[in-house]
Amino acid sequence: MRKISALLLFVIILSGCTLVDFETNSQIKYGLLVLKHTDIAENSVIPLRGEWLFFTHELLSTKEIEKRVKTSNVDKEYLTSSWNDPVGSVKGYATYALYLQIPKDQIGHTFAFSTRFQSNAYKLLVDGVLISSSGSVGTSKDTSAPSMIPRIGYFVPKAEKILVVLQVSNFEDIVGQASEEILFGQANAIVNYHSDRQAALLFMNGSVIIIGIYHIIIFLYRKTERPFLYFGLLSLFIAMRSLFVGPLLLQMQFSHLSWFLLKRIEHTLIYGSVLTYMAFISRLFPREAGKKTVYIVMAIIMPLLLLTWVTPPSFFKPLFFDVFPLVFILMFCITIILVKALLNKRPTALMNLIANLLFFTTVVNDYLFAKGLIDTLMLSIYGFFFYVILQAFNLSRNYARNFYESELLGKKLMILNTSLDKKIHERTYELQLKNEQLKQLTELDGLTGINNRRYFEDRLPICFHESYKDKWPLTILMIDIDEFKKYNDTYGHLKGDDLICHTVNIMKDIVADRGVISRYGGEEFAIVIREMGEVEARVLAEKIRSSVENSKFEHKGRSDTQIATISIGGTTTFMHSFESVSDFIEAADQALYQSKNNGRNQTNFL
Repeated sequence: MRKISALLLFVIILSGCTLVDFETNSQIKYGLLVLKHTDIAENSVIPLRGEWLFFTHELLSTKEIEKRVKTSNVDKEYLTSSWNDPVGSVKGYATYALYLQIPKDQIGHTFAFSTRFQSNAYKLLVDGVLISSSGSVGTSKDTSAPSMIPRIGYFVPKAEKILVVLQVSNFEDIVGQASEEILFGQANAIVNYHSDRQAALLFMNGSVIIIGIYHIIIFLYRKTERPFLYFGLLSLFIAMRSLFVGPLLLQMQFSHLSWFLLKRIEHTLIYGSVLTYMAFISRLFPREAGKKTVYIVMAIIMPLLLLTWVTPPSFFKPLFFDVFPLVFILMFCITIILVKALLNKRPTALMNLIANLLFFTTVVNDYLFAKGLIDTLMLSIYGFFFYVILQAFNLSRNYARNFYESELLGKKLMILNTSLDKKIHERTYELQLKNEQLKQLTELDGLTGINNRRYFEDRLPICFHESYKDKWPLTILMIDIDEFKKYNDTYGHLKGDDLICHTVNIMKDIVADRGVISRYGGEEFAIVIREMGEVEARVLAEKIRSSVENSKFEHKGRSDTQIATISIGGTTTFMHSFESVSDFIEAADQALYQSKNNGRNQTNFL
C-alpha cells in the first residue's frame, strides 16, 4: 500500500509541474491591456484573454482598424469564446484587435507572442508587421487552409502602445476562432515556457512509448500473454495521438503534413485506442467482460474508421462528437466490469478501477473542452500517462506473482523428479551424441569425408557478410574434374570414386587449414578461403591444378591427354562489389566455365 501511495504522490506532483497556467492582475478591457513592470517581469508569461475588439466577417489591416476605432463603435468579444455566440456559426472569418500598453522603459526590448496550438488559419500582426502565421487565411472555404503549427513571433516595440491584430478564418473545424489564448511576454520567458511544456509532454510521451514497446516485447517472448500486446498497442496509439493535439515537435518538424491528413490520423489513432483498450480489458478480465462487448465496439468503430478516410473533416469530425456519448456508455460498462472483478477478488481489479476512473475523468474533460463547453486544457495525455504508470505497475506485479507461483511449482517438480535426474542426464548425453552423428551425416560427404554442399551453402553466406563487415578478402574456388563422365564410361563408377578421392586428397594436402573444402556436386568442388586476396589465391589454385596434373592419374578416355586434370574458376570479394552470395558464386562459376571452354586444365579468375 505504501508503494501505491508513493506512486500516486509522484504522478500528482508531476501533474502539478506540467499543468501550470500563468495569470496576470491586469485584464483586457474593451481592447486595451495596460501592463505594469510586475506583469512583464523576466519570467512572466501573460495569457491575453479578455475583451478584444472584434470585427465579424472582416479581415482588416492595422490601418483599417485604427481608422475604424476612431470613427465608430467597435464590438468586443472574448477571444476564446466560440463564434456561435456573436456570429451564429463556427464557420467564417473575423479580425481581433488589442492595444497593449507597456512601461516606457521596456521600449526597445525583445518581446514575443506565442500562438500555441491552433486548428484553423490565422495571421498575427503587431503594429502592421506580420510576426507569425499558420495556414492560409481566407474569406471562403476555397481560399482558407487550416494548419496545426505552433508559432512564436518576436518583435521589438518602438512605442508604449502596441496594436496587436489577429486575423482568423475557419471553414473546416467544429470550433471557430482561436482554440487557445495567445501568450505574451519577454522573448526568453516565452521560449522557456514552450521548452518546459514540450519537455514535460515529450517526457510523458516518451515514457508511454517506451512502456508500450516494452510490453510488446514481453508479448513477443510470451505469446500467451495477450494483455501485454493490447496494453503495448494502446500505449503507442495514445502517445502518438497526443502528438497531434499539443504544441509538440510533430507540427514543427512535419509542417508539410496537411491539416486534413493530421486530423484523419488523429481520429484513426483514437478509434484504434478504443479497440485495443476494449481488447485489453476483455483479456484481463475475460469472465467479467465476455466477448459480446468487444464485438459491439468493433461493429461501431470499424464503419467510423472507414468514414474517417473517405469523407472530409467537416463530416467525420462532427460525426465523431455525435457518437462520442457512446463512449460514456462504454466507460460505464467497463466500470461495471471492473467492479465485478473487484467483487470476485481478482488480483489487479482495484488498481485497474482506480486507473480507469482517473483516465475516464480526463477523457470527459477533453470532450467538453473540444466542444467549447469548458475552459481548461487537453488532459487525456496526462490522464493516460498516470493510467500507463499504474497499469504497468499492475501488470508487472501480476506477472511477478505468476512468475513466483511458477517458480514454486518448478521447485516442487524438481523435488519430485530428483530420482529421474540421472536418467534424464543419460538420455540427454545420448541425444547429444546422436545429434553430433546426425550433424556429421548432414554436413559431411559420405565418400570423401569433406563437407557437403549443404554445409557450403550454410557457411558461405556467413563468411560473405563477415568479409564485407570487417573488410577482409574472401576467395571462392570452383573446381571440376575434366571429362569425368568419359572416365566413368571407360573405367566404371568405382574407379571414378577413386579419382574423386585422389583429387580431394591433393586439395586437402595443399589447402590444409587455410580454407574449407566442400563437395559441390558429383565431380565438382568448392573451396572457401578467408582473408586471401587474388594474387595469393591464384598461386594456391595453380598449385592444386598442377599437382593433380603431375600426379599422372591415368585417364585414357580423353582424346587430348591421357591423364586426369582439373579446371578451376575463382573470384574474391575485393575484385568486385558483389551484392549477394549468389552473385559471388555466379562469378566463380563463370570463371570455371572459361577454364572449361578455353581447353580445360587451367585456372581463371573473374
